[in-house]
Amino acid sequence: MRNIIKYMGVIFSGLLVVSCFEDIPPVEQFDVVTSNYNIASNSTYYKIHQNGTIEISNSVRGGWDLAFQSALIGDHVLTNYTSAVKAIKTGTSVFEDVDVSTLEDLLKSDQWKFNDPAYSNIKDSLALKDWETKEVYIINRGIAQLPQNRYYKIQFESKNNDSYTFKYAGIESNSGTVKTVNRNSNLVNVTFSFDEGNAVDFEPGINDWDFFLTPYLGWYETLTAGEFAEYNLTGVMINNESGLRVAAIDDEDIIYEDIDLTFAQSQNYTDWKGVIGSTWKKIPSTENPLYEMDTNKKYIFKHTDGKYYKLRFTSFYNDAGEQGYPSFEIKKL
Repeated sequence: MRNIIKYMGVIFSGLLVVSCFEDIPPVEQFDVVTSNYNIASNSTYYKIHQNGTIEISNSVRGGWDLAFQSALIGDHVLTNYTSAVKAIKTGTSVFEDVDVSTLEDLLKSDQWKFNDPAYSNIKDSLALKDWETKEVYIINRGIAQLPQNRYYKIQFESKNNDSYTFKYAGIESNSGTVKTVNRNSNLVNVTFSFDEGNAVDFEPGINDWDFFLTPYLGWYETLTAGEFAEYNLTGVMINNESGLRVAAIDDEDIIYEDIDLTFAQSQNYTDWKGVIGSTWKKIPSTENPLYEMDTNKKYIFKHTDGKYYKLRFTSFYNDAGEQGYPSFEIKKL
């Protein structure tokens, strides 16, 4: 009998503890992630998972030269935006006529074009938007290449529903190498390297990532209204090709902790790849030489799984105080 009473007492005490905990509101849980790689020289892909993110892959800047639209309908060809690659038309469709003298004539031209990844879905914004005309382009392979290996020439010969065919060579070469790149239904873009002479890994599968941190070349408005200059940026691009959509909140009166599912469902969402971009951090000034996060900026993801997630950036420095390692937190609503 004494043992029964003792046992019942333990159960009763446990019930008291449980009932006390039931009166305590749950603590909001979120995942804080600090990039393992410097955003100025790496492209790091993330997948939203449950109440946080998973790092899917990382690529060092400059590991590819061209990216061919693959999984979706279209035939966009991108130059490598991670290393400020540029391209220019030569005015000729005779591959052998393009040489060092052609390059020297064009070096000071203002017609060199680059790709801003925020607009990579818009053909008129691409450096190689007219590649189907078979005009020869000169490619400046950007800051990741040594000067003696920086300039190539390229001519696109044909395409069909399954592949692209083109010829390329170093600017000093009299001949070229013809390559065919096959489309891959699992990749937004198939990336190709002149050095490797083949397709190389860069992007994960189209449904395996949601956003990525990357260096890129973009534009800023100068002191003269309407005039823009190129600028090295670091920021975030979303996987709009998978169906992901984002609402950007820029309002000091909207508190991140107060954003809930009801609020999220009332917002307008965009499929613009550069909706997050680079403006979540404030550019340092002489008065404040360190990057600060713009606390007005918050983002809501409308995921392809039907769920909503909120995200904000918390720092641009890792625990060692090194610049270029963004931290962000994300929470399912």
